[in-house]
Amino acid sequence: MGQQALAKDGYGDFCMKAQKNSCPEDSSSSSTLRRFFFEQAVASGLGSWPQGTVLLVAVSGGADSTALLAALAALRQTGGYQVHGLHVDHGIRPVEERQGDAHAVHRLCNTLGVPYRLRSVPPGAVLEAAKREGSGVEEAARIFRHRALRREARWLTAARILVAHTQDDLLETVVMRFLRGSGPGGLAPMRRDTGRILRPLLGLTRREVLAYLADRGIGFRIDTTNEDIRYLRNRIRHRLIPGLDTSFPGWKQAVLRGTKIQELTADFLSAEAQRRIVWDAPSGAEGRLYTDERVFFAQPEIIREEALFQGIDRLARESTAIKSRDPWVWADCSGPREERRTVRAPRRASLRLFTQGSYPALDAGPLRIERQGACIALLPRTPGKEDGFALVVQEPGVYWFNGVKMVCGVSSSFDTGQEKPALFADLPLVFRGVTQYDYKHRGLYRLRRSGYSAQSIAAGIILEDLKGPCAFIDARIKELIIGLCRPEQAPKEQVDEALIPYEKLYREEQAKPQGIRLFLS
Repeated sequence: MGQQALAKDGYGDFCMKAQKNSCPEDSSSSSTLRRFFFEQAVASGLGSWPQGTVLLVAVSGGADSTALLAALAALRQTGGYQVHGLHVDHGIRPVEERQGDAHAVHRLCNTLGVPYRLRSVPPGAVLEAAKREGSGVEEAARIFRHRALRREARWLTAARILVAHTQDDLLETVVMRFLRGSGPGGLAPMRRDTGRILRPLLGLTRREVLAYLADRGIGFRIDTTNEDIRYLRNRIRHRLIPGLDTSFPGWKQAVLRGTKIQELTADFLSAEAQRRIVWDAPSGAEGRLYTDERVFFAQPEIIREEALFQGIDRLARESTAIKSRDPWVWADCSGPREERRTVRAPRRASLRLFTQGSYPALDAGPLRIERQGACIALLPRTPGKEDGFALVVQEPGVYWFNGVKMVCGVSSSFDTGQEKPALFADLPLVFRGVTQYDYKHRGLYRLRRSGYSAQSIAAGIILEDLKGPCAFIDARIKELIIGLCRPEQAPKEQVDEALIPYEKLYREEQAKPQGIRLFLS
């Protein structure tokens, strides 16, 4: 396999320069053979297309997308299709790095004779969106990138958008979803063709990609954020996977076999849910879906969850009210749900509160799920209602919400001399933002007389249990310790400067509000 060396690319950043190995065994014939097999694998992953078909390639300048573009350029004459490239500047990294990427992609496309376009996201827009939507930066960047790709594909009338996901990306994604507790659909493998997105490199490894670039002497860019272990995928790539490679050499093939089983399971559950629970859209009720409540709750819980996801997917595709109000909903409605999800897609753990019958209604991003008489209803949230986010805690652990670390543990496990809980409560708990309903009950207005500004109150966190709000939490704190116990076991004195028990916000004669709605996304 070829070697790579770091070298200045002339734009203030480093790129990887592929070099051929001068060893005798790495002859020109073996290099040509490797290149042939690589390009044939790409052609197989691409499939056949009519003469003149336009294919749009997402080109970051990294190794994977560079190899994909180079292989397609070599195959296009025999394949009969047209190749176009699109590079998206997300406006996240330093200007020199971003400009270096754009110049490198420009040179590559000119060398290969591939038309290309540069799309730039305003600096700071991705970070602002990630903060606003409560998602990670990578997720927000993906939404902007796919939006730009879809627009370019429409402008070019491209048949497919090609992305350079490899087998390594597939494995990293499966491990990441496993750690996040995904269901069968999330643990199924990426699909090569999702109807809009095509992944020709999915059967190839990153090692084969690097060998191909070395054989052709093509350099590629290095994204410095790929080394930042603050991101989960990077921690998996640089810390977890090397350990698995060392201790369990055959783990990759085992995981790939497991993903096939999960794919069969997901397909079966999807078909069963579609057969058992039918969503109807009555005439005159645009943007609303209904199903029989008795039939719904008569099914196994996993079928109920899958049916809800199917109804939500359908409503997101069909409801103009949701799309016009929230453009972040389901960035790509083709392919498996786990591949088209956005920061607005509801989490399985959130929906489970409804499918288990714990709550009669839930807000899930721009959608609302309600039990209405003898029906289960899916409908858009009414415009003007708050967009509150929530964190549901159903077991002890360390959680983060709006930048505050929440340590939830059994009360007896805390050292009273060092880690004194600020509050004692029982599960399940919900941490959520302040909403207009809290102001309706006049409780938060009393905080103004305690010296809190309107901005501090609006940025605060409300802690709820099944009976309603428990406490107001000052969002400026960094950590909060909560002891988990039954109400009769809680100490009578619970004092903490960062937390105000909700009862103290009301007059003695005023009853504590009941049934405050949960907002889940």
